[in-house]
Amino acid sequence: MKNIVPILLLVGGIAIILFGTMRKDEGQADIDLGTTEISIGKSDASFWPYFIVGGVAAAAGLVMLVKGRK
Repeated sequence: MKNIVPILLLVGGIAIILFGTMRKDEGQADIDLGTTEISIGKSDASFWPYFIVGGVAAAAGLVMLVKGRK
């Protein structure tokens, strides 16, 4: 019963990271013209909070799981 919160944090953190990677490429397109590649769209750094929040949640869940076993 006490392992529910760490597991939820771990799974939720991984899910947030995966959502951030899917959202990263929205609104961008690449055109390949032989040896020339053109990227259309703005470079958006708004996906970094997903990695930070997801990473912290996953790390906290992992630490809580390891400490709970001792």
